[in-house]
Amino acid sequence: MENSGDVHGPFLGDEAFLGRFARNFVAQDAGKGGTNIFSARDTIYTVNSRLRTKRISDVTIKEAASSFFIKPSSYDDLQGLLWRHGLIILEAPRGKGKHLLGVRLLSDCQERLRQDGRHLNGLHYIKMGWQEINAWHLPKEPGSCYLLDLSGSTDEPPTLEFGEDLARDADNARYDGVYLVVLATSDVWSECKAATHTLTRSFSPPPAREIVRRHLQSKFQVANYEEWLSVGDIQELISRIESPSEAAELAEEIAKNGHRENLTEAAAEVLDKFGSWRKHLSKWFKEHEDVPARAAMLAAAVLDPSLPAEIIDARKKLLEILKDREAEVAPLAGPGRTGYLELLQAQQVKNRFSISHQRKGLDEAVIRFVWNEWPQAHPYLQEWLLALATDVPQPRVRRIADVTVKAALQAGSTAYMGLVRKIVTDYPQSWSLALEILDLTVVDPGVGAQVRQRLLGWVTNKDPDFAALAVEACGRRLGQERPSLALHRICRALSRDPDDKGFLAAEKALVSLGNDEISRRAVLDTVRTWLNSQPKTGLPAFIALTTRSSSFVLSALASETDDESIAFFKNGWTVAAASTMSRQVLAAALGAFIDTCEEGRVEPGIIAEIVGPLLAESVNKSLAMMVLRRANSERKDADGPLRSHLMQELIWGQLNKAREAAPSGRESGV
Repeated sequence: MENSGDVHGPFLGDEAFLGRFARNFVAQDAGKGGTNIFSARDTIYTVNSRLRTKRISDVTIKEAASSFFIKPSSYDDLQGLLWRHGLIILEAPRGKGKHLLGVRLLSDCQERLRQDGRHLNGLHYIKMGWQEINAWHLPKEPGSCYLLDLSGSTDEPPTLEFGEDLARDADNARYDGVYLVVLATSDVWSECKAATHTLTRSFSPPPAREIVRRHLQSKFQVANYEEWLSVGDIQELISRIESPSEAAELAEEIAKNGHRENLTEAAAEVLDKFGSWRKHLSKWFKEHEDVPARAAMLAAAVLDPSLPAEIIDARKKLLEILKDREAEVAPLAGPGRTGYLELLQAQQVKNRFSISHQRKGLDEAVIRFVWNEWPQAHPYLQEWLLALATDVPQPRVRRIADVTVKAALQAGSTAYMGLVRKIVTDYPQSWSLALEILDLTVVDPGVGAQVRQRLLGWVTNKDPDFAALAVEACGRRLGQERPSLALHRICRALSRDPDDKGFLAAEKALVSLGNDEISRRAVLDTVRTWLNSQPKTGLPAFIALTTRSSSFVLSALASETDDESIAFFKNGWTVAAASTMSRQVLAAALGAFIDTCEEGRVEPGIIAEIVGPLLAESVNKSLAMMVLRRANSERKDADGPLRSHLMQELIWGQLNKAREAAPSGRESGV
């Protein structure tokens, strides 16, 4: 397999490491219902394993099977092809309705299996968290139907080999009642199409007008839907709609206004909403040319919904940044609470103002409108957003990040990354805002690859603050959803100086992922690889996990442990003993590890097998005394049974025998 485009630069510069590239794999746990996924860092190999799956919700299945779902004219051909071969690839641009069509096809397959009296196991998404997948090891639970969306979920398009294996494997799976629908765009599927041309189908979505009509008639039961469809401006809008989802959204918006008596006014509001509220905002800003009023509107948009006092305070901050000399800041200045409701045409929702409660999307439209109309104000607006996100509750920070990112993405802008950079260099007090922005964009299908590439560069940046932010972000959403990508970046940060903020943040991010049940297995197998191929990176990672993450240690040793997990810890401590680490530091780390195992009631035989040979070596006798006498342990109570057992075995000279200890020997007591 080719190496990912997201893995390059100095990290792959070591030819010795490249020689080991094919041998040293990283495993990613597939979670419940699956086994492991093996990866050479960011390139994925699946060996006797299944990708993670998630059940398709009953709501989605019901929507696909409903009377308002319009089948394409070629539906019978698509359904027959899937039923005969167990596989179909739906190739179409994003937003053309592939997703719901795929669910409907799979739902019909389940119904035919039910009629045939076959075993049923439901409909499932194949969760994508990796760059490359092996077609031979896609999930194949008997009676299951799967939807694999490759439209924008991978950094690297699947290869010709993937298409060949997919087609070859489908017929065998079909006999077990397994059906697979793959969703792809032409660019993603270009290499595979040569091998799957007989199973690849494009389709034409139903006309937008028919989608709107069917939704109004069947889903929303709007009595006067024909009147709505006869409005000239509505007809013109429908003629411009290309996306089935947008047509369904228009029908929903019409249904919300379907009860209003004045059809002309209702239609005007619907049209304005689908025009990103531009007409409404152009009129409002023309009628309110004074800066304080405009500042109030922008504050209400960013904080929507919010308390009146919060809007006024945010408005005041913006005016101060803009240095508006006409702004009134006296206690009784401004139009007052009721006046602001009228000024902003806001709705009162309990005790808060909302300009988008009745006008969905107006808040984001205001931000886009101001950003586009007054580009000279960009530096001031950024400064204002940072001030609003400082020393406030996390929900407020999350809200500011959300509207900022959405407004930028819809405008095709990457201004949010400039804001992140500004936070690192000038506004460290808004650090949490930077992390929220990265969480929202790092796995986005459209911009995620660019953000991940930026993080990759930051982990080796000379400025430790950039490195610290990058690896902290890796310990959050990226690490949970795409562990191999996150761990690769953390690995590079661990090559920094141990006193560097980036290094310390990398240790913390690694421990965070080790504590997380979803990413824990990937962390263990990644660190195993580091210990073997690059111990200077692997050793600090191993020490951090074994001394600061009790859940990581106990999940591997306290429940259903296996020889592989024991070998991991045994090898880690062997590498530690052979390193230049001082005996005092090593003893403290070993002591913390033993304390964790004792508190988690790990069997003494297991710990003896892991640390016994190390403690029994003649050169390490002093180390054994330091560890077992608690000189470096944080616990000062009486020795527990685990330490007593190790001390007794050491005195008797039995720890050397741990090298040959059989698995049954782990049951030994104190």
